[in-house]
Amino acid sequence: MPLYQDSFSDNHSNGYTPNSQIEGMESFANSLEKLFFAEATILNCTNIDSKTNLAIELNCNISLVEMLFHFNKGTWGNFKPGRTSFMKLLDELVNKSGNDVDIEEFTFFLKDTAIIVNKIYDNSIPEQLDAIIAEICKHYVHFSKGLTETPYEIYVPVFEEENNEENEILIRNIEADNNTKKNYFQYWGLYFESEDDAVIYDLKSSTIEHGDLFMLNN
Repeated sequence: MPLYQDSFSDNHSNGYTPNSQIEGMESFANSLEKLFFAEATILNCTNIDSKTNLAIELNCNISLVEMLFHFNKGTWGNFKPGRTSFMKLLDELVNKSGNDVDIEEFTFFLKDTAIIVNKIYDNSIPEQLDAIIAEICKHYVHFSKGLTETPYEIYVPVFEEENNEENEILIRNIEADNNTKKNYFQYWGLYFESEDDAVIYDLKSSTIEHGDLFMLNN
């Protein structure tokens, strides 16, 4: 059973609300739609430190293979430094809104799969989204079981299930900004139609494993 059953646009119980009150958000969303060939939904939640955390959903009318093709050509996403780059757009939003802005979760809904990326340290998604997609390109043959089955959900990252104390330490490390970019490139969670439960993809060994995993959006 997938854990990502409801999109943020349909479920505001997590504290996220529509973005209409933030200056520059409409322009930011429109620019994302152009960069990613998508329809964008962006919700926000301002914490006690007055930091605005965004949950971004992009509905893209392309398949995973098509996305990776355009990414490799440089015609999708535009992560390179420049006037319309992803990082530049986020910087412009920060300047226009006057808020400290970060991305808590970034989700791509494609025709055949969903890719869910969670924050693991401050600005981790803006800094690492390009590298994460590049790794999806690199590992696609392996995690698609030799091109025989595309997972319908991909979670980046997941962690090996530990006891409750270890899981709490993991969450505290995220809150304290103690994780590093390597945490994105150890384990991912995959859901396949042919599997009853989620499986773990080990990036180091390029293998699919069965076992307990800990997802950050639990």
